[in-house]
Amino acid sequence: MNQARAAEILEKLSNIRVLVIGDFMIDEYRYGRAERLSPEAPVPVILEHSVSQLPGGAGNVVKNLSALEIKGAALGVRGTDSEGDVLLKLLEGCERLSLLADPSRPTTKKMRIVAGTQQICRLDQEDSSNVSAEMEKQIKEAASSMISQSNAVIISDYDKGVVTEGVIQSIITESAKNNAFVAVDPQVSRFACYQKVGVLTPNHHEAGRFIGKKLETDSQVEAGGREIMERLHPAMLLITRGEKGMSLFEGNSCRHFPTRAREVFDVTGAGDTVITVFTVVIAAGGTPAEAVFLSNLAAGMVVARLGAATVTRKEILSGHEFFSGA
Repeated sequence: MNQARAAEILEKLSNIRVLVIGDFMIDEYRYGRAERLSPEAPVPVILEHSVSQLPGGAGNVVKNLSALEIKGAALGVRGTDSEGDVLLKLLEGCERLSLLADPSRPTTKKMRIVAGTQQICRLDQEDSSNVSAEMEKQIKEAASSMISQSNAVIISDYDKGVVTEGVIQSIITESAKNNAFVAVDPQVSRFACYQKVGVLTPNHHEAGRFIGKKLETDSQVEAGGREIMERLHPAMLLITRGEKGMSLFEGNSCRHFPTRAREVFDVTGAGDTVITVFTVVIAAGGTPAEAVFLSNLAAGMVVARLGAATVTRKEILSGHEFFSGA
C-alpha cells in the first residue's frame, strides 16, 4: 500500500459515523516512586506524585475515533456514583453520548498503581453481572435509534454485563436492516453469539479458547480460523497474534500479515486500536487488506507508548518505512 492511497482513505473518514456499544469504564493511573518497604507488610510504599484518568474499555475505542477525527457515538451504562460523572466528563467531545444511568451497579473503574514504569497492582471496582431486564430493554431501544444513523457499529465486549445475548442479537438484527457494518471484539463467554457479523477481532488466545485448541503456529491458526469461520459465518475474521502479526480470514482465504511494531513498550489498548482502524477503513471503502495494513501500522505505534494510547491520521501517514512506492 502506498502513502497516497492511505491518505485518500484517511481523508474519507470525515464522512462516516461509527457507534460504539459496550462496557465503558475509567482507567485510572496513580504514579509514584517506590523508595522503601512498608513496616506493615513486605510490600513497597509508593509516594504518589500524579494521577491520570482516561476512558477505558469501550471508552478507549471512542477515544481512538476522536483521535482519528471521526464522528462517534457511544452507548453503554454507568453508575449514579461520582465515578459516573467522571466518566461522562472523560467522554466529552463524543458527538452523541448515551451512558444510561443504573443506580444498582457501580461505574466500572480499574485503578493501577505504577512505580516508575512498573505496574505494582490493580484495584477493580465493578459489577460484572448482566444488567437487569429493564436496562437491557433501554439499551436495545437506544441502539435501534443510534444504529439507524451509523455506517458502522463496534461492539466492545469486556464481559462487564452490558453486552448481553439479547443486546447482541438486537444489534446484529438492527445493523442488518440499516446496512451498518458490525465489528466485534468478542469475549470467549459469548463468542458463539456473534453470528454473521462483519468482522471478529479476537487475539489468538481468545480464538483458541473458543474452539478448545492452541493457536500458535501459522498452520494451527489457519485451521482454527477456518473452524471459527464455519461455525460463526462472519464476513471476516481477524486474529491478532502479538509479535507474529495478524491473520485475516475472508471466505476460503487466509493471509498472514507481519507486525508493524518498531518496539513494544505497553500492549494496553492495542486491540481497541486494531478494531477501530480496521472498521473505519472498511466503512470508508477500503479493502480488507488495506484495513489490515493500516490497523497493523496504527497498533504498532500505540504499543510503543505507555498506557492505552491512540494515533492520529497524521501519525499513521508518518510511518514512511512501511509504505510502498507511489
